[in-house]
Amino acid sequence: MTAAPKTRSPMSDPHGGAPVSSPDDAPGGLAARPTASAAQGAAPARKRGGVSLSFKLALLLALVALVPTAIASQLLLAVNREAVQNSERQLQTAVVAEVTGLTTRSLERGERDLRTIALVVSRAAADPALLQGALAPVLETSRDLSGVRLEVPSAKVSTPLSQEKGGAAPPESNEALRKAADEHGVAFAVMGGEPLLVVPVPQANVVPRSVGGARAYVTARVDLTALREQLQILAEMRFEGAGARLVLVDRDRQVIAEHGTGLGPGTDASTLPVWAPLSQHRAGLTRVGVVEEFTAEGEAWVGGLETVPDVGWTAAVWRPQAEAYQSLTRMRQRGILVSAAAALIALALGLAGGTALAHPIQRLVVQTSHIAQRAWRRLSPPDQRGDELGQLSRSIHHMAQELEASELQIAQDAKLRGDLGRFLSTELVESIVRGEHSLALGGQRREVSVLFADVVAFTPLAESHSAEEVVKLLNDLFSVLTEIVFRHQGTVDKFIGDCIMAVWGAPVPQADHADRALLAAEDMMHFLETANLDWKARYGVEIRLGIGVNSGEAIVGNIGSDKRMEYTVIGDVVNVAARLESVARPNQVLVAEATSARATDASLLAPLGERNLTGRDRPVQVFELRWQ
Repeated sequence: MTAAPKTRSPMSDPHGGAPVSSPDDAPGGLAARPTASAAQGAAPARKRGGVSLSFKLALLLALVALVPTAIASQLLLAVNREAVQNSERQLQTAVVAEVTGLTTRSLERGERDLRTIALVVSRAAADPALLQGALAPVLETSRDLSGVRLEVPSAKVSTPLSQEKGGAAPPESNEALRKAADEHGVAFAVMGGEPLLVVPVPQANVVPRSVGGARAYVTARVDLTALREQLQILAEMRFEGAGARLVLVDRDRQVIAEHGTGLGPGTDASTLPVWAPLSQHRAGLTRVGVVEEFTAEGEAWVGGLETVPDVGWTAAVWRPQAEAYQSLTRMRQRGILVSAAAALIALALGLAGGTALAHPIQRLVVQTSHIAQRAWRRLSPPDQRGDELGQLSRSIHHMAQELEASELQIAQDAKLRGDLGRFLSTELVESIVRGEHSLALGGQRREVSVLFADVVAFTPLAESHSAEEVVKLLNDLFSVLTEIVFRHQGTVDKFIGDCIMAVWGAPVPQADHADRALLAAEDMMHFLETANLDWKARYGVEIRLGIGVNSGEAIVGNIGSDKRMEYTVIGDVVNVAARLESVARPNQVLVAEATSARATDASLLAPLGERNLTGRDRPVQVFELRWQ
């Protein structure tokens, strides 16, 4: 057993020397009274300072006034910062949500109008006069369609049903869009910065009878003029023109509509600063809504984005933090002014009253200096004055007595923890120190999960490397494996050569001990993926673990003799876990049926069937943890 490290006695010199012995020391207590020589030496010490105590007291009072006001200002600033930041996030979230809502409604109206046109074409295409008359009300009332074209690709028919608002012919679709329209009922694409809708015409006599049964489509460009106007109004109304940038882009980050960026429709917006910090939220892949603070182009910003469902467009808004958080800047400036004023007032009061308080405070300074140095035997008796300074002196003297006693107790507790920590887990040591765990021999039944993790092919590794390298490698491995066990509130039972045994459910009961053991096994495997890169470079080897996990009842407690005991787990549950570890392939986690039955998410466990384990009459149902 290794000797405990020596600890410095509270009675020793603060610089590490021998214990102080003085004729004035009273055994087992505080000094009776300072000697005459010590009292005479105090006056020259004050003169050597060069600065009067009254001025020091004034500075102290200034600091006492400055620190609370500064802390209060910071606390108020922190509270208001959170409120302002939350308000800005809510504002930007609402703005991007409103933009996506406006966009979605515009596209939905355009799709609805185009389906109506397709239905009219289906029913009235045989009579051109009737068709134009039926289409007129729909085209006149539609705010979101710019131009409509009828297409029958098999008959090479491509007829404008209406001109675009600028007088140009409506756009034509392509084969990919028509195929998508057949599959989904509608097709959508962006061409030249403008959205294009394609809807199949319900089967009808829309072409000459000689081409009966041909597929027909109506194609229209969605007019976003109203949407762009609403976007401008929204940005100016919500941000009051305070430097806000707002942009709506398609999947390829081509501008659909914008405010404050200077980019026109159809131009590339991928270089805007808002995408850099939000690049992990890829627009168009999933529905994303996020607001974050970031730094770009040497300036701090706050911005957010949200994708438009189904079409993959993205609405983004951002503006400088200096504009978004103007109220915080003003509050910080006022806090500095208040703190400075409080410090000046305290300095003046300290200078006025410092002379009268200098002497008793000097004695208190000496007393506190002794306390700071833990020089308990140098403390003088408390002042018997009847005012508050006398009360303070007596309180400091009592505090010194309590501190001395508490330090002795802390030293004893630290020594006990240090001695026990060489053999027991941290949880068990704390339980023993608190008196919650008995050191008597014996045990009790407890539901536990046991994990064995062993280095596969350790013998060839030990043969090909020096003993020092092997020990260093094992220490690195076991240090991290131990931290993983502790992270999942487990107990490291023991190390057996190149194997570690961990337990969950003891000494503290845990209802989810099986889940914790499985999560720890998964973390161990993930750790190896990263650690092996370093070990490969340093030692030329890669570590592979075989892990076995089992759950069930076991006897947990102090096993051994009165002279030497060990807190451990005994039972068949331990044997099965050890056997599973011994048959596991490299980087494989084998789990017994008992653990699988107790696991919350059994979908991560793949059944491997029954296995015959050494020393057991009946086969065991075995599962493999899918940790990748």
